[in-house]
Amino acid sequence: MKENLLIDTYAQIKAKQNWKARSYMRSLALDVLSLKQELFDAKAILKRPRIQFLYFHHIFKDEANKFEKLVFYLSKHYKFISHSEAVDRLIKDEIDEPYIAWSSDDGIENNMLAAEILNKYGASCCFYINPASIGLTDFSEIKEFCKTKLEMPPVAFLNWAQVENLQKQGHEIGNHTFKHDKVSDLTHNQFKDDFIKADEELVRRCGRIKHFAYTYGKYEDFTKEAFNFVYDKGYESCTTAVRGCHINGNGPLQRNQIFLRRDQIIADWKLSHIRYFLMQSGKSTDFSTNFLPKSYL
Repeated sequence: MKENLLIDTYAQIKAKQNWKARSYMRSLALDVLSLKQELFDAKAILKRPRIQFLYFHHIFKDEANKFEKLVFYLSKHYKFISHSEAVDRLIKDEIDEPYIAWSSDDGIENNMLAAEILNKYGASCCFYINPASIGLTDFSEIKEFCKTKLEMPPVAFLNWAQVENLQKQGHEIGNHTFKHDKVSDLTHNQFKDDFIKADEELVRRCGRIKHFAYTYGKYEDFTKEAFNFVYDKGYESCTTAVRGCHINGNGPLQRNQIFLRRDQIIADWKLSHIRYFLMQSGKSTDFSTNFLPKSYL
């Protein structure tokens, strides 16, 4: 494998994205918004009982210090719980304080660094992986997968021994489809075949799999039929990448009712900006955000 051609810093990602002007304007706007929020809303929002599912794709070596500072900050204001406990608390109407449940998508190798940092703070993570990319070593295959499926430069992926290691550390493994196809581009039968293929490989390697996160993550990237199929196969959660958090207080829920929202974080972002997004989710959520959107009904 042409290891020297694999991206191993976030600085390399940013250089290839050519995003400086757009990023500057975005950062300036978020500086103003986060300052306003800190002055007027922060204390009340931080105390609101809720579950926030946070997810990341990568923690490159030049993101590690910022990621640890973020985890440290969050540990002071939230209780970290596993993905499974978070789902159970939502179902049982047991959200009595601010909680965070961590997850990660795509199975990039530097997730091992993320796990190392999370372990320091007693934080469990659900790593959603695509069996087709786990253990890839051929550079041309990695490059093609990253370009067509992840829309990013080539990066190293986890191997199965590392996946096993994550489980031994107390983390969970989730189903993220077999080869990171967009579900809405598949027929329902194609999705079912892909889901079952991924599940069978993950069960063979990792034991029972309870959680599914579909790729790309917008509501329009998934279907109601796929949502129902995931629960029909005995899974305990189905997860989006739509920003928002979860509250209850109206009594227990049926497990196959919930459609989990998650807030993405990129460790390279300013802490104040990440805090702004999380508190906006905490401020705007209501009981209806636990369920399927109107567009699915």
